[in-house]
Amino acid sequence: MTYSTWLQAAARAGYFSRGVVYGIVGFFAILASLGAGSSTGTKGALVTLLSQPFGTVLVAVLVTGLIGFVVWRLVQAVLDADNHGTDLKGIVVRLALLGSALTYGALALYALGLLGLLSSGGGKTLPGLFDALAGIVGLDPLALVLSLVLFGIAVAHWWKVYSGKYSRHFDESAAPMRAIHVISALGLSARGVVFALLSAMVWLGIKGPSTAEGELPTTQDALSYIQQLPYGQILLFVLAFGLLIFAVYSFAEARWRLVSVP
Repeated sequence: MTYSTWLQAAARAGYFSRGVVYGIVGFFAILASLGAGSSTGTKGALVTLLSQPFGTVLVAVLVTGLIGFVVWRLVQAVLDADNHGTDLKGIVVRLALLGSALTYGALALYALGLLGLLSSGGGKTLPGLFDALAGIVGLDPLALVLSLVLFGIAVAHWWKVYSGKYSRHFDESAAPMRAIHVISALGLSARGVVFALLSAMVWLGIKGPSTAEGELPTTQDALSYIQQLPYGQILLFVLAFGLLIFAVYSFAEARWRLVSVP
């Protein structure tokens, strides 16, 4: 298998795996909005998958896709596969891609821990890094920086919707672009809302039910927080539906995204 073919397979498997994770998150959030269960986050999605028949096989396949996604994100960030450039805007985008690689890398380590291939602390790499940084620069300055980064990611999602720049990464000659425009707008907007909520929670020091001491709030915390707001059940249902659409957006990327080989 050539480098080009291998990288494209890794990227597409990664987008598909991300879609599976967010599909589970969105599904349980909808159930929570209807009073039929509780919401879950990305780690909870893996635990849920593991509890299914042949769960070990399913999680093993999913973690393979997540590792492929990490590799693709690193190629995007370091080798600039999408030609973002080296100006300020390009560097910011590539740093965000690098952050995505770290996040999904931590999720992959957590999945390996569930499979018993790593110690239970395998998924605590990022919290440990944040604790170390907090000890150097102080908790409040670090919280401010992280809050701004998360809000910047939220704005980036909304800007993608407004500018329509997501479309340049699809093979428009093959993809059903009319449907993808709708899917992208709803899915990216919903995920942007999640990042904006996480930004506010970090800045305000709001802890969620799944936030352990010294850890950052998670997607599950953001969903639980919005459920507690006035008309929270309705707001959670709308957001959960958007996350399901983001899962569909990920599946569309797995099928039709242009994977450039640097």
